[in-house]
Amino acid sequence: MSIAALRTESSTAAKAILSSGVDTLTSLSAALSAAAPYADISSAESAFVAAIGSDVEKSNDVVDGLYTIVRDALVMAIGNIRVLEKFIGLRVPQMEDGNNFGVTVQMMMAKLLKEKREQLEKSLSETSKYYSSRADAIDKFNHISKTSKVETTTESTGKSTGGKDGDSNTTSSNTSVETKTATGSVNKIDANRVKSLAALDAQMYCDLKFALEGMVDDYLIILDNFEKNMDKLEHPRGKAYGGYGSGGSSMVY
Repeated sequence: MSIAALRTESSTAAKAILSSGVDTLTSLSAALSAAAPYADISSAESAFVAAIGSDVEKSNDVVDGLYTIVRDALVMAIGNIRVLEKFIGLRVPQMEDGNNFGVTVQMMMAKLLKEKREQLEKSLSETSKYYSSRADAIDKFNHISKTSKVETTTESTGKSTGGKDGDSNTTSSNTSVETKTATGSVNKIDANRVKSLAALDAQMYCDLKFALEGMVDDYLIILDNFEKNMDKLEHPRGKAYGGYGSGGSSMVY
């Protein structure tokens, strides 16, 4: 496949993303409204304390649902921005003197896309730590029994003399597994640790909510900038210019 064909393919993919952009934003906004029922962090914390009750090991269904929606949206947006970055990169014309305003527009848009993509990638990375942090918080509850297994392998060697085949060395090994269960040191659930777990859940709830709201805003800004500057982004030196390494003329329009 030629570079010109790849350039055309990139343009088609970018325009498909842009044409469906408003529908994408509408869908994400609706999903956020349905999955994020709490307007503030204190309401979320109170609801999560009540939901935990006496079962601190059960998952938080609200955060779990939002977690899936937001991280899928982040991955989608990151992928789409990469497509748009490639589109601009493949529309940069040959280096020439003069008539470079369109190229400046391309560079400014490329910078914007890179900044927004890196912000989304950071959000994706940060939210991945939620379940590890939650497991650590649950592990600190003293009323929960903990089970561990210890595997022990013993090996012994010996030597026998005489016999039909003469002297010989022998080796034998034995492996045993011991299961240990440590019962909780107290029967009463620590109310402060329940609040701490609920606060962790509420913090992640807000982080996810803000991440998706920010992504929607950034996506809208990107769509708006493309709509306003599409002609310069696609044809930085005019539609008659052919200096893209495709064999066309390099005439400055």
